[in-house]
Amino acid sequence: MKESPEENGARLTVSIVAVGLTSLVTQVILLREFLSVFYGNELVISVLLANWMILTGVGAFLGRFLGRREHDLLPALLMLLATVPYATVLGLRLLRNIVFPVGVMVGIVPILWSSFVLLVPYCVLSGASFSLLASLKSKTGQPGSIGSLYAWESIGSVTGGVVFSLVLFHYLNTFQSLAALMALDLTAALFLVRDRRPQRIVIWGLAIVLLLPVLVLNVDLLTKRILFPDQEVVFSRDTPYGSLTVTRQAEQENFYENNVLLSSANDATNAEESVHYAMVQSASPQTVLMVSGVVSGAAHEVLKYRIQRLDCVEVNPYLIELAQKYSAGLGDKQINVFNADPRVFVHETKAMYDVVLLNIPEPSTIQINRYYTLEFFRELKNRMNPEGILSLALLPSTEYQSDEARRINSTMMNTLKEVFKEVLIVPGLRTYFLGSDVRSDIHIGRLIAQRGIENTYVNQYYLDDDVLAQRSSLLQNSLMVDAALNKDFAPVSYYRQVTHWLSYFRSNLRLVGGITLLFLTFAAFQMNAVSAGIFTGGFAASSIEVLLLIAFQILYGYVYAALALVVTIFMAGLFVGSFRRVKKIPRATAFHYAKIQAVVALYCLLLPVVLIILRDVHGSPAVTQGTIFLLTFVIAVLVGAEFSVAADLCRGRAQRVASELYGVDLIGSALGALLVAVVLIPMLGIIAASIIPGILSLSTALVVLVQRKSIDGTIV
Repeated sequence: MKESPEENGARLTVSIVAVGLTSLVTQVILLREFLSVFYGNELVISVLLANWMILTGVGAFLGRFLGRREHDLLPALLMLLATVPYATVLGLRLLRNIVFPVGVMVGIVPILWSSFVLLVPYCVLSGASFSLLASLKSKTGQPGSIGSLYAWESIGSVTGGVVFSLVLFHYLNTFQSLAALMALDLTAALFLVRDRRPQRIVIWGLAIVLLLPVLVLNVDLLTKRILFPDQEVVFSRDTPYGSLTVTRQAEQENFYENNVLLSSANDATNAEESVHYAMVQSASPQTVLMVSGVVSGAAHEVLKYRIQRLDCVEVNPYLIELAQKYSAGLGDKQINVFNADPRVFVHETKAMYDVVLLNIPEPSTIQINRYYTLEFFRELKNRMNPEGILSLALLPSTEYQSDEARRINSTMMNTLKEVFKEVLIVPGLRTYFLGSDVRSDIHIGRLIAQRGIENTYVNQYYLDDDVLAQRSSLLQNSLMVDAALNKDFAPVSYYRQVTHWLSYFRSNLRLVGGITLLFLTFAAFQMNAVSAGIFTGGFAASSIEVLLLIAFQILYGYVYAALALVVTIFMAGLFVGSFRRVKKIPRATAFHYAKIQAVVALYCLLLPVVLIILRDVHGSPAVTQGTIFLLTFVIAVLVGAEFSVAADLCRGRAQRVASELYGVDLIGSALGALLVAVVLIPMLGIIAASIIPGILSLSTALVVLVQRKSIDGTIV
């Protein structure tokens, strides 16, 4: 019996939604996996997103050559999309310690090529599926088929984001989530071949072979053990703040977040340094604030002083649970543990402190950088007593400093000096900075002896005060007085940390930015006006999305807890923009196209104003989140409408038009994400980074206006 157009359309719609849902959830899962395995920061995120979008764009271009047997290809494509993500994560975990030596820091170039190789299968298939679905959609005879395809794929992505945020992320581990996606895609494939018995048998066999191991075995735990050779994995869980793992080795527990060692139980040296250099400066410390470090054992060191109150603030509740289970000291009645973002806590608390201990990692991400900024130091100063002491640590302390290490320390010194009258450097395993309005004493050993504090490492027997004073003076005299200050919207310390990291591998951040800019310019000149508009629209959309994610981190807190939600809101905006455009502008022209691009440009130019207001007003977290979500939705609506209009302006075979527009959109998005996070924000700050995509969008709008007559009459 011949299938009716309605039945054919229903099958096709199910496939489009399934592909959109799978693509978004797979992207979030793989992004988290790569971050976990490669100890990622925003630079790594940008590289991964750029690879993802470029490869998907390549797949969209290749999709036009799939031939005419779309109905036979689509079920096979769905089966591949179901299985490849599972294989990608498995390969990533299995090969990490084979390709790269255990414990060795991986450079940006190896991350670039290894992620490229691992992402090729899924991304090319995902991009090709868009072209294939566009060809099938065009044969339904419905008007605006490519625009509606874009909208239905967005619906699938929105559904995937909601399902991931509310269900998969909280109740399933990585491989269980991938198994759920596999089941969905195989079900969609069965729906397409319900009248073809041999293909149904193949799909059922594939489902049994691939899904059964996940149901019977804990594949997630088994594969994570490979990442920690010669260690017993005693705890592992994916949280909104990163992947947490606890291992045991020779009766010592090690705590990892995204495979980066946070601390080890019984590590007396680090625990003592992080506490006593600052605590011993206060004549009689009564109230202490400790930001992070609950699993380090530092709380136990603070209790060696006769304090009245120790407030420990940790953003990740799962770290608090681990600390209570594996670390000593948190059960004391003087200790109060708060699960909160430290910046929000400091802004809202009424308590005053004698000592503030920032036991946080170096500012190698913009998320962590927000705890090292001028704005945060000022807020901390308002919560400190007149003779209060602030302690923080940066790079490992060495006799010789590279230029980048000197710049990092110089920026931190100058930023602290804007807030405190005195800043003392104490060289230990790390370089400690003590900020206060009273003079600090570098003779740590003598001060410890006078207090009668019993330590293993920080004491008069292990530390030579004269050598310590000499090293401190050398470090302090080597710093640059003109180094830029570290601020929320000008994250200089993050930029310096990234360049310091790249210097280990002889990589140049400016070179990466220059090559990206050259590629951007070359690509723009190779396109017609319509494609150039989609290119700059994709560039603006991804740039603004990255900017908003980073602004979310700076203004509110940990963005990973809301990553899937932000992406979901973006996809919802694309859907609304595509559908509303058809209703509001049923007959699209070049003038409509240029008008939308001009609005995108205006949005980019006004965004810095909104972000500055959000920063200065200090509104409630709900208001900040709501504003960021609204801004995300608005830019997505504009880009969705822009893509829909561009699809109508282009004439020709649907498969070719869809592959070209989709590919150009993704390549523009890739360059936007890479350039903004890698170069523009670190070097120019958030404000300037927002203006540049606005100028690009305005430029293409003017080009479209100039060529509007030829565009309205062109057959592509």
